[in-house]
Amino acid sequence: MNRREGHRSGLAPKRTFGLLPALLGLALPLGCSSIDSQAVSANALPDKAQFIDQGVSTFMEKRCGSLDCHGQVGRPLRLYSSNGLRKNLVKGVRDVRATQPDELLENYYATVGLEPEDISMARVTKGDFTDFLLLKKPLGIEGGGVRHKGGPVLRGTDPGFECLISWIEGTVNKAKCEEAIVQ
Repeated sequence: MNRREGHRSGLAPKRTFGLLPALLGLALPLGCSSIDSQAVSANALPDKAQFIDQGVSTFMEKRCGSLDCHGQVGRPLRLYSSNGLRKNLVKGVRDVRATQPDELLENYYATVGLEPEDISMARVTKGDFTDFLLLKKPLGIEGGGVRHKGGPVLRGTDPGFECLISWIEGTVNKAKCEEAIVQ
């Protein structure tokens, strides 16, 4: 009898004792935190309509959605736009129409899907928690963020950064989003 016999999947049983310290390490900070862990959920994600209607997607499309940046299929943050990737490609024809409703939804899901728990935490804390990639990558190391292949594309005082933060907080600063679009 070999050691795999008797297991329905045919695979050796997984060791789970190594997960216990990791799970406790995650549970203890949540238990001691002043943030209600139930509040950090899909219900705490930033508003989809604000993202689409108040200029957040348009700003991100313009500043980040070109074909050589996040307008590529292989990117974790994949953005569709009239100057980049299109969802419904017609071979040999460049589609320069405005970003379509299904593309705008995909932009929203790509943005909140990067780190949904972290963006929810930022929403719940009204912007006090900002230690996640959506806000740190565009700043680059030079601006207090993390390495970004494209280098820093925003500053902490940039209208685009303020557009993102205000959307996450739940009160989109449409004027800052519009200012960021024309830069």
